[in-house]
Amino acid sequence: MKSNIFIQTVNYQRLTAMCDDLLSVALGVEMAAVVAPAGRGKTIAAERLFSQNPQTVYILYQEDWSYTALLREIVFRLCGTRPRSRERCVEMIQNDLATKRRVIMIDEADRMNLKCLNVIRNLHDICKNPIMLIGEEDLKAKLMRERRLTSRVRSVLDFEPATQADITVFYMQAIGQRITPEQTSKLLRHSHGDFRNILTDALSAERKMKASGLTAITDKLVDEVIKG
Repeated sequence: MKSNIFIQTVNYQRLTAMCDDLLSVALGVEMAAVVAPAGRGKTIAAERLFSQNPQTVYILYQEDWSYTALLREIVFRLCGTRPRSRERCVEMIQNDLATKRRVIMIDEADRMNLKCLNVIRNLHDICKNPIMLIGEEDLKAKLMRERRLTSRVRSVLDFEPATQADITVFYMQAIGQRITPEQTSKLLRHSHGDFRNILTDALSAERKMKASGLTAITDKLVDEVIKG
């Protein structure tokens, strides 16, 4: 397989547009949320955006972090150091973002408790800086629990499942195979639009092709992939 990175084009374009919007206009509501079930490609899209846009910072939240640990990680991503105190963390974040606004993307934010979410909300208020929270459906429910959180969320982006066009492009780019609309339709139904399932099926198809000496994906091979 040439690449194991699968970026769903429409979702990535919408994520990029959300980032641009957060940076373009300061309205006092610079928080946003990206919400979708596991497997929709949220993390890959966010990492790709971070790699291509220097005005972004990417943080993968760890469930055992205290709110001070979270602030220390933000400082590290911005400044390359981890101060001990919460006060020093906030001071350094504020000073850094005062010189250059950046979108702080926090992935797996659905694992954050309300205390950490409110610390992030407070950071947003102090620094007047965009913050993008990324997570599964529980994130939206947590934000809805407190008006002071929801009132600061400018927009919510729901990641859509993969489409037939996504699968067609992926098979061409990843394993150099053109597949028919009928084959694509079968693979889409089998994957339920989940990017990880699509990747797993493509790996299986590639292995079966090599084992049988095939140079093209056949209807029979697709049926074998789907049956597992």
